[in-house]
Amino acid sequence: MYNKYYIFLVMSCILWGFQPVTIKFVTLEMDILTVIPIRYLFLTITIFILMKITGEKEFLPKKSCVLSLMAMGFFGVTVSNGVQFTGLSYSTVGNMTIISTTAPIITAVLARIVLKERLNLLQVFGIIISFCGTLYLLSKGTMDTFINMSFNRGDIYFFIGEVAWVVYILFSIPVLKKMSVLSVTAWSGLFGAIFTAIYAHFAVGLNVVLLSPLALCSFMYIVWGGGVSAMMLWNLGTKFVGASHAAIFLNLMPVVGVISAYFTLGEMITVQEVVSAVIIISGVYITTHANQLMEKFNLKIQKNG
Repeated sequence: MYNKYYIFLVMSCILWGFQPVTIKFVTLEMDILTVIPIRYLFLTITIFILMKITGEKEFLPKKSCVLSLMAMGFFGVTVSNGVQFTGLSYSTVGNMTIISTTAPIITAVLARIVLKERLNLLQVFGIIISFCGTLYLLSKGTMDTFINMSFNRGDIYFFIGEVAWVVYILFSIPVLKKMSVLSVTAWSGLFGAIFTAIYAHFAVGLNVVLLSPLALCSFMYIVWGGGVSAMMLWNLGTKFVGASHAAIFLNLMPVVGVISAYFTLGEMITVQEVVSAVIIISGVYITTHANQLMEKFNLKIQKNG
């Protein structure tokens, strides 16, 4: 039933999974807190142009949705991006990646409380499998990765960033029922750009520089690839499958990161990484196809009986 929208979510995670490679090139020349508001400003302008070309009727946001759109921009752009990258000043990328694995579980819990979304036991089992697969990938096959982790206030920032992204997802569900995906993505992005620009101004100061050709191409990718395309695909998929189901796809991002590093940086893919990918994808499949699997299982029991 939702196969088309699952594909949208997979595509958005592929675009996001490749994004760290491009962000690396941009941030070598421009501060990330300057990049974020400029990125979302270009994103918003692009979507407004698309809305004009396609004759989008809902150009202006509905009054009842303005506060929610502002909250989406604040939590999904300013807090999620700004706080997490601030956390990198105190902690490591490894810790940030490991803490990011909590997003699907946090989403499932909060979606149950706030949106009354329900998951059956098989779907919960799928989330756990995918979570374990992600941890196995990040551990590189040894528990020493987690045993030797040192937590500090940067890790607290990472966790706050993950919760902020989950809050963005939760706010998006009711708003997407009232407004189009284009309009929601554009206006939440615009509010996020404004809030982040204010935060960046007081935190580090906005310092726009002329980028080199490589950094400029990378910036274009994070605007139109990881920005416009990924955000629209994500919001469209979330609108139809719900918060809990959408969040489980986030576990695919480390897998995409490994693959992109292989093609762009020449990093070898290990057997452990292949096994991790199989486990993660299996968990995602079980969660998204739980009802079909349960129906087949019941039919098999009836035939055997």
